[in-house]
Amino acid sequence: MMTMLVATLGLLPAAMSHDIGSDSQRPFAIVIVGGLIVELIVSLVMLPTLYVFWAGPGDKLPPSELEFVEEGEHVD
Repeated sequence: MMTMLVATLGLLPAAMSHDIGSDSQRPFAIVIVGGLIVELIVSLVMLPTLYVFWAGPGDKLPPSELEFVEEGEHVD
């Protein structure tokens, strides 16, 4: 998610530019920024919503490895 945010913020000036030479870079930047924003929404909102919709009442996520760690035990 951090990589997506940095790429989006880095390409915003190119996507909003109207300077000389931006005619070839601007369309690519707009497509990339739009795709990253849509992918962020899909991964953070749509996929968990679909999982809750599709999962049955008895379905559970597998337990985390950290649940089995005793106090004071070192985890690599």
